[in-house]
Amino acid sequence: MTHIWYEVFPVTLVDKHPMLLQDPAHLNLSPWMLPHRPTIHPNTVVIEYLNTILGQPVRNEKTIVHSTSWRYDTGHDWMLLTYLAILPQRGWQARLQPDRQIMLAPIGEIAARFGDQLFPPEQIERQHVLAHALDHLASLNTYDPSIQTTLETDWQAILRSRQPKPAGCLQRSPVFPAQSIPHAGVSVLHAENAQASVLVART
Repeated sequence: MTHIWYEVFPVTLVDKHPMLLQDPAHLNLSPWMLPHRPTIHPNTVVIEYLNTILGQPVRNEKTIVHSTSWRYDTGHDWMLLTYLAILPQRGWQARLQPDRQIMLAPIGEIAARFGDQLFPPEQIERQHVLAHALDHLASLNTYDPSIQTTLETDWQAILRSRQPKPAGCLQRSPVFPAQSIPHAGVSVLHAENAQASVLVART
């Protein structure tokens, strides 16, 4: 029988650097593993566990709990639902449960791993899953009002390099004269200054 688990990557900022909250017994960017609870929404399970670990209700207005991916673990016959939990920088550390030892591990430079057009990569490590989650957060930050409102300012510089890039080939090209008609398939972003260059997108 396939079991469902939620793997949660709780992340905060320390001196403008992303840090992962970890149990000292499970390091190396290990997520929190929470079992599925029937009839209870996964977000509720994650938030309740955050409350338990932090010893207080999470500050909803400063916390993000968002599912970022799922995958099937053939070795364990598990269906894994990945969650990213973004905690505010301050206020929760001093109120951790006394019996809970939490370490803050720097995330560092990590990147997602991609499969082909039909299947995911054969092997996916924890850092690949976390990198994909942060890429997803960067994407959400470009259009989701709730994420934009909740994310602290210091996250903007961190996520900038992870934001999705526009499609097409961008290159420098001279400005077309006002009477010219661009070649078919080429869109032009006109510059106010006639001496400036513009970006031409070929798709």
